[in-house]
Amino acid sequence: MPTNVPPQYREAEDRYRQASTIQAKIASLQEMLAIMPKHKGTDHLKAQLRSRLSKLMADLEQSSSKGKGGGRIEPFSMPKEGGGRATLIGPTNVGKSLMLNNSTGARSRVGAYELSTMEPVPGMLVYEDVPIQLVDTPPISNPSTQGRLYGLLRNTDVFIIVLDLSMDAEGQAREVFSALEEWGFRLLIKGEAPPEDNHWLNKPTIIVGNKADIPGALDQYMVLEETLGDKYPVIMASAEENVGFDEIASEVFEALKVIRVYTKSPRVKVEDYVPTEPLVLPIGATVMEAARGVHKDISQGLKYAVLWGESGKFDGQHVGRTHQLSDRDIIELHT
Repeated sequence: MPTNVPPQYREAEDRYRQASTIQAKIASLQEMLAIMPKHKGTDHLKAQLRSRLSKLMADLEQSSSKGKGGGRIEPFSMPKEGGGRATLIGPTNVGKSLMLNNSTGARSRVGAYELSTMEPVPGMLVYEDVPIQLVDTPPISNPSTQGRLYGLLRNTDVFIIVLDLSMDAEGQAREVFSALEEWGFRLLIKGEAPPEDNHWLNKPTIIVGNKADIPGALDQYMVLEETLGDKYPVIMASAEENVGFDEIASEVFEALKVIRVYTKSPRVKVEDYVPTEPLVLPIGATVMEAARGVHKDISQGLKYAVLWGESGKFDGQHVGRTHQLSDRDIIELHT
């Protein structure tokens, strides 16, 4: 133990020693690594912690993958698609599967019984012209899938916590928050940006109160709005009646912190161009990054771009590789 670690490190170390679950141990180790000062005196300890973390991650994966058939594709390791990934998280039987089915056209098993969803199911939620991967997941409290679910959540861009407005919604929220915090996740409040070096544990979060069509739902929604509305977007929805999906899609797009950039061929006049299938890029992306998104050969030979949109001084402006783009810009790439 180096002598110059801050008190927060020792507190995290105590939590690691007292932790009774693998998830809690992982969370404590990650916190210790984040807090540890960066100098030569900590290199050896840092390597030890990383080795310990790697073993725990492997143990967590094995603990929830026993019984899977040999050679079977791991459904919790699905690739990301679209402009980003938002994952539905919540207790059992809150309506996540019906929400996925009716908002995306996907087919996740729906049932009025516990644990009807045992594996994640993806679908595509469309916001204007941007497809966003929406994933239904098993209940967060299901021990048999927690290890694999943890990995999927780390690779998620936005958390959507789904609660049942026909029951104690605030109590359900506390249950989900507690589980996510035990695993080391931090739920970002409105407008808060994740740390660049730890985005996999810091997640923008949206709260969705489902089953708005059931009597008494408005009262539960008002409680959620009063207790959580100052920190997170809180949406009232009904998967049964297809209510709230547009608002969910809008909030997810906002949370992703991305822009849409359209690429036009020089052979097409701008007045004839119909913007479709945008490149989805991080806010602050440059012309070079857009070119790279089209094809790496184009980015390597890129000389300049012609721009129409808010980031330019005027339509048809010639801009260089490092020019920062805005949402809905149209660019014409020249090599």
